[in-house]
Amino acid sequence: MSDEVRKPQVQDDEPRPPETTPEPTLPDFATARAASRPEWASGSKPGRWATIGCGLVLVILIGALFAGSTLLRRTVWSGFAGARNRLVANLPVDLPPGERMRVTRNLDRFATQLETIEDPYPVMGEFQKRLREVLADGHIDRSEVDELNAFLESHLPAGPSTVPFSMP
Repeated sequence: MSDEVRKPQVQDDEPRPPETTPEPTLPDFATARAASRPEWASGSKPGRWATIGCGLVLVILIGALFAGSTLLRRTVWSGFAGARNRLVANLPVDLPPGERMRVTRNLDRFATQLETIEDPYPVMGEFQKRLREVLADGHIDRSEVDELNAFLESHLPAGPSTVPFSMP
């Protein structure tokens, strides 16, 4: 036999309660809603005034965008007008009156042509770039006037002009 001693098993005379699973219950609506909210939002709603405030801020931002684009457009056209005036003021003294009138007429037609183009800013920028290069040394000679006239005439429509002539 073995050295092991068997212990008698003790039986419990008390009956055990039946093992049952609890019935699933649905939580009430308020409890479920509160449980689904993050902690920071408990009991808070954005409310009518917050919505109105956000709407007003959005309208103000859109208005500022339109005002800024209008201001930028006016600034660019003002720069073009200033460049035009600098060119006319710095024309060579020995330039014949016919050539002087031709430059002024081309500038008038060019400005009118730019107003009809949907996106005039690249052409306007190219003109101002050429004019800055011409005015870099402080004076304009006849060959530079001819180059500027050729540039202006290359961007003008062919045929007679309906643009009124303006004398500076």
